Amino acid sequence: MSDELDLARDHVRRVLDRVGPEDLGRATPCAGWDVGRVVLHLADSADAVTRLLETGELTFTEASRREVDDPVGVARERLAAMDSALAAANPERAAGALLPTLVELTVHGWDVGVALDPAHRLPDTLAAHVLSLVEPVLVGEARGDRFAAPLAVPHDAPASDRLVAFLGRTPPA
Repeated sequence: MSDELDLARDHVRRVLDRVGPEDLGRATPCAGWDVGRVVLHLADSADAVTRLLETGELTFTEASRREVDDPVGVARERLAAMDSALAAANPERAAGALLPTLVELTVHGWDVGVALDPAHRLPDTLAAHVLSLVEPVLVGEARGDRFAAPLAVPHDAPASDRLVAFLGRTPPA
């Protein structure tokens, strides 16, 4: 579908490979969300993308962490199901799913990565591409309650820092 989507999926999988049971309670840049909750949100996002590809409607549901013994395993399973749905989807629906998929995978992969290693950065190519896609569309009311106000960073900051700051997260120092 796109090289950037492949980068985002690879990034998320590498981050998930580093998550152990002892990491699930670590704080993330998402206020009030620990690693376990963000990992489950990634799983729920993969489900939402799968439904979008199958029905044309983007709807989110949220799993209760109490019901899940292995959030990372659940995320891996749902990401695999999303990959299958992407491969089988008609090209028009797949194209419509690209932006929400890229944003969810990229940003929440970063959230978990930073929780595990405060110096974590996104791949430059991925961050720059996602930033180029979201800057023109996430303005004013389009940000909704999903994204905090953009934060200021130097114009020459790494693409990873510029993207997460644009989405309302504080880049690592």
